[in-house]
Amino acid sequence: MVALFVVSLLLVSACSDKSTEEKMMERTLEQATGQEVDVKRQGGNIQIEQQGIKTEIAETTTWHSDISADVPEFTAGNINRVDKSQEAGGAWTYNIYLADINGDDIKNYEVALKEKGWQTDIMQMGGKGGYLNAQKGTMGMNFGFSIERKDGTLAVFNRPEG
Repeated sequence: MVALFVVSLLLVSACSDKSTEEKMMERTLEQATGQEVDVKRQGGNIQIEQQGIKTEIAETTTWHSDISADVPEFTAGNINRVDKSQEAGGAWTYNIYLADINGDDIKNYEVALKEKGWQTDIMQMGGKGGYLNAQKGTMGMNFGFSIERKDGTLAVFNRPEG
């Protein structure tokens, strides 16, 4: 009897499409946004889909291969995570979380951006950090960085006209 009960429980849980964690994430996001949300988790990656917007949160240490070739790869430091969102009409955003970077890395990246035709503006706050903003066509970039913590978030986005 006990063995039959255990096997039944295993079969019921194996047939469930979503984990408890995925269901909890969905409920939380649905309550926060008032919209239906679909969450899927595979290993360290999470995919969220909501009304034509797909977001992928990936535990990765590499530059995302889908980023436009017009965006030079930031090769200094280490990548901790990449969040990717795609929307209808070709809009997309990548948030790249970086560690172990310094002020020279930011200056070198600004040079690489200019070589690819980006218009840049860098604002430093003392020796503590700052922002690098860039624009090229329908693409933009906001790069907030902390020299003290040696980290930053590089947000690259495309907002096609139309």
